[in-house]
Order: sequence, then structure tokens, then C-alpha cells
Amino acid sequence: MQSGISASADLHAAFKSFTSDSTLFALPITITSESLTPLAAIPFPSGSSTLETSLNALSELLTPTTPLYLLLRRTPQSPSLISAAYIPSRSPVRQKTLFAATRATLVRELGQEKFAESVFLTEREEVLDVTTWNDASGGPQGTSGQGNADSAILSTEERELQAVKRAEDEERHGTRGRDLMGDGGSGAKAGGVSSTGIQINVTDDAKAAFREIAAAQQSGHSTGLLVQFGIEIKGETIKHSKTHRGVEPSSVHSHIPSDTPSYNFYVASAGSSAVIFIYVCPGTSKIKERMIYASSRLAVLTIAKQEGVKVVKNLEAGDPEDLSGGRINEEIAIHLGPQDDGDSQPGSGTATPSGGRSAGFARPKRPGKR
Repeated sequence: MQSGISASADLHAAFKSFTSDSTLFALPITITSESLTPLAAIPFPSGSSTLETSLNALSELLTPTTPLYLLLRRTPQSPSLISAAYIPSRSPVRQKTLFAATRATLVRELGQEKFAESVFLTEREEVLDVTTWNDASGGPQGTSGQGNADSAILSTEERELQAVKRAEDEERHGTRGRDLMGDGGSGAKAGGVSSTGIQINVTDDAKAAFREIAAAQQSGHSTGLLVQFGIEIKGETIKHSKTHRGVEPSSVHSHIPSDTPSYNFYVASAGSSAVIFIYVCPGTSKIKERMIYASSRLAVLTIAKQEGVKVVKNLEAGDPEDLSGGRINEEIAIHLGPQDDGDSQPGSGTATPSGGRSAGFARPKRPGKR
């Protein structure tokens, strides 16, 4: 399962120059416009320099919040390279998952046989610490702890899925909340711009759909209103997908797509002013879809609130079928029965009875078994 990012022509050209010029110490790489793109190569300070004596040359490149790939030589005479992924723990969730999910792609597209070591680092100080690289030289995967190159290939999908799962957990439980939400504590500013600087665009149609939900909630007469939203991935724009009316709680799951993530708002019952937010992220979704939907979830809820929607319960599911068999009715009875006040704080959880520990999304299905 891949992130959809690939190496640009500029990177292939820069890598060819880098491998043919032994005076170059490092080739930094970033992700721009859906492509792996090179930054300016960094030379060894002298012909007798080593990786350990050249680390200071990387200091100006590294920030506490910006991920970066580094292709490195240990010495000018080294026949093979090191692939280092610097993904700071303070990076925005979307950036962390994107760089983690693309790490294997970078090495594969440039030629795995050219790399003897692969290192994963999360702190600026680690990159600049000689000890880190001395420890890394003990094995082909160094500090990554992933074993040899062959096992790294076999575990690529698992590592990518783990990265996305961590992002989903961070977003769901508020970990690194200041990075996600900014000092103001909201996922989106007016107009749908994330306070982290990530553009969260919203179509006029989506805003109108949110207002329809709010009106139904206030009137208490639109029982069974199910309004669905998605994200147009290329432009990262929240859009209105579909509106269903007269949907019974027991059939909500049958209206939710099983092949793509979705945000669903359900007006539970007449007179209750109860709106349930249901986030469904099928295991067969693409990595990039998962990371964008996971990191935009709170922004969607914030925009809904700005348009007048008061969510009283949050549900998550890894498959629409997780919501079948009376699950929605169960949640209404357990969680919403005594909570008619629209100003109450939203609950959260997966599509399981109250009291159960949040289980997150279902494990994604492996390729070929969908």
C-alpha cells in the first residue's frame, strides 16, 4: 500500500549526479506537489572528512517540525549510501504520515541495492549526534530496528499502516493537540483554513448542507436525515457527497460507502435535537486518503459547529457493516436518551456499546484479499 508519491525527474537527475560525485556528503529530499524532489546537495568539508565530522553541515537544514529525507555517505570512498528519514515528533500529523508512508518508495525508486543502511530519526539532536550514527553502523537497518533489507521489504506495508494508525490515534485522542489545532484549539478558522496553516477548503454546497443539518436539528422535524461529506483529495476540499432523508437508524450503514472514507451526520430522532457524527474509514482505503481524512476530521467538526450543527455523539467505524445490527439504535438509547441538550459535550467512540474501549479502525485488508 503506497502513498501515491513518486520520485520526480529532478530527483532522478540529482541522484545520478550525487552517486557519481564522491565529494558530496548529503542529498536532502522533500515532498512537493505530489513528488519527491531534491534540495541542494551538501559536500564533504574536505577529502578526509567522514560522516561524523560532517554532521554540522546539516544543522541549517533541520527544523523541529519539518520532515526531511537525507541520503548520506559515511566517507567519500563509501561504496553504498545511508537512507535517513527525519520525521520530527512535533510535525503535523499529515506530514508525519505522508513522509513515513513514502519512505520505502524513495529507496525503491532510486534502487534499493545502493543503500546499505536505513535510519529513522525523530529529533533534530539525533541527526546531529555522532553516537546515533555509530550505533547505526552496527547493522544494515541501524537505529530503525527493522532487521535486514529483505525483512524491511516484507514489512513495508505494515510500517506504512502503523504510521497511519499512529496519526489516527493522535488525531482521535488529542495527542500533539497543539500541533494539530493550534493555540486557538479549533480545527479550522472561518473559511475553512486550518490554524496549523494547512488549507482546508470548503465548497459552498458543503456549507449549505451543514446549515440544513443545523436547521433540521433546531426544528426537530427531520427524522432520519443523513448528510454525507467527503474530501476532494487533489485540492483537499471538503465537499457535500449525498443527502438521504427518512433513513431509519437500522439502515444507516447501508447508505455509507464501503470503498472510501466518509464523514456522516445523522439527525437521530424527531424532537431530540440529536446529531450523531459518524466517521467511517474502510481498511481498503488508500494510504493518502486515510492520512488526509484522519487529519481533517476535527476540522470538519469545527466547520460544522461554525455552521450551527451541535454534535452530541461521535462514532467511528472501520466498515459500514460495523454499524449494522441495531448499533445506531443502541447508541441512541445508551448515549442520547438522557442527553437532549444540544449544548452538551460530544461523546466519542467506535461503533461499540458504551463502556467499551475505543478500538479504532478495522485492520486494513491486504492487497489481493479485498
